[in-house]
Amino acid sequence: MRVMSCMLVLTLMCLTGTGCSLFKKNTNSGGSGGLQGGGPAPPKFPDPLLNSNINSIPTPPSLPPAPANPGAANPAPVTPTSLGNSTLAGTVIDAYYRPVPGAYIRWVNIEEKEGGAPIDVAANASGHFIIQGLKTGTAYKLIARTKQGEKMLAGTVLTTAPNTRVAIMIREDLVNSSTPPLPSAPVPPAQGPIGKNDGNATKPAGKGLWDPLFGFGKKQPAAEPNLPATLNVPAPPANTPVGKTPAPTGPPTFVPNISDLAKDRPPLLSVPNKPALPTPTPGSKLDTGPTRVPSCVLVGNHLENFALKDTKGQTWEYKKSGSGKLVLLDFWGTYCHYCRDSMPVLNRFQQQYGNRGLEVIGIALEGGKDEKRDAEAVNKYCSAMQLSYRQLLGHVGSFDLGKHFQIQGVPTLILLSEQGDIIWQHTGRPDQALLSALERTIQNRLNNRPF
Repeated sequence: MRVMSCMLVLTLMCLTGTGCSLFKKNTNSGGSGGLQGGGPAPPKFPDPLLNSNINSIPTPPSLPPAPANPGAANPAPVTPTSLGNSTLAGTVIDAYYRPVPGAYIRWVNIEEKEGGAPIDVAANASGHFIIQGLKTGTAYKLIARTKQGEKMLAGTVLTTAPNTRVAIMIREDLVNSSTPPLPSAPVPPAQGPIGKNDGNATKPAGKGLWDPLFGFGKKQPAAEPNLPATLNVPAPPANTPVGKTPAPTGPPTFVPNISDLAKDRPPLLSVPNKPALPTPTPGSKLDTGPTRVPSCVLVGNHLENFALKDTKGQTWEYKKSGSGKLVLLDFWGTYCHYCRDSMPVLNRFQQQYGNRGLEVIGIALEGGKDEKRDAEAVNKYCSAMQLSYRQLLGHVGSFDLGKHFQIQGVPTLILLSEQGDIIWQHTGRPDQALLSALERTIQNRLNNRPF
């Protein structure tokens, strides 16, 4: 009975809803917090990645572009110089063909009536010099001079730019009244204060004196006193023979970096010097037998010898027939139309200066395959031109004299001094001004011959 009453009470409590709430748990999450117990939801923090206004994030400022030419607001345009682009170069030598170091070379444009201030260039330790910025095709006079002791040496050469094989021989007998003096050494600025000294600084004596650090009229640091350095050298004792050390009079003193000779060593053995070899006399030649034909020996700008056959079959050798003369070589060919322009002038040179020491030699550079046919072609050509100076065949078989002289084209004129040095050279069709300059060079050399 009691059990039935208890079940009835429980049934009534479930129907009214009060009893079941005591036995059930609250399953409500209480919002999006997901926490049990129905407490307040935790605060939410904004996610920057989910922020819809992404464009509002500031971007770092960009650097300004660098100027095209830093340090120059308005750079000045570079313009080419008004000088030419030709060059003269060569070597200064003495009478024994040795290079002369430290000589001064003055170049003068002989085609300009009113030139600027004279310009000198200095040769290096090997006697070589180079002059740049000259005008192509213009004749120049080069005057080299130097001093050996008290003697003045000089030499003059006329040439046309460009020319990189100029040889200027200087001798004592070539110095005359027209030889320019040597450039003077630069004078150092005078030492000492400029103005008055007020005790702390030195002021310039007038506004006309400019100081690169302090400007006009500003104070300069006081100059340090120039104290002379004195060195006391003890005088040798009197009555001491020359070349002998006086005997010590007191206890020995220590001298740094010097050791006494050992007393237990044997005396040094004096070995006599070897006799000096005989010095060859300048100008002497070593006889090596007959010269091979054709052949050529050219060392730098100095011609030792060459031997060729002329158009008549006779051998012509420079060492036997041209040494001691002023020799003008004309490299040409029957196929060259411009070579005939200078031949009448060269023929006149031979007739006018031949008896004074000049010899004009034509070097015909033909095909070289048939020597007899080449000689006939050259003789026919020279007969039509009425040439009287000697013609040699410079290209025979595999031998080519033009390769020895580094001939780049014809016509090419080369003037050799009495000692065999190349003193003038021109490649190309010569004009009247160039031939006139060549004639003046020949006249100058023949007038100043020492023999």
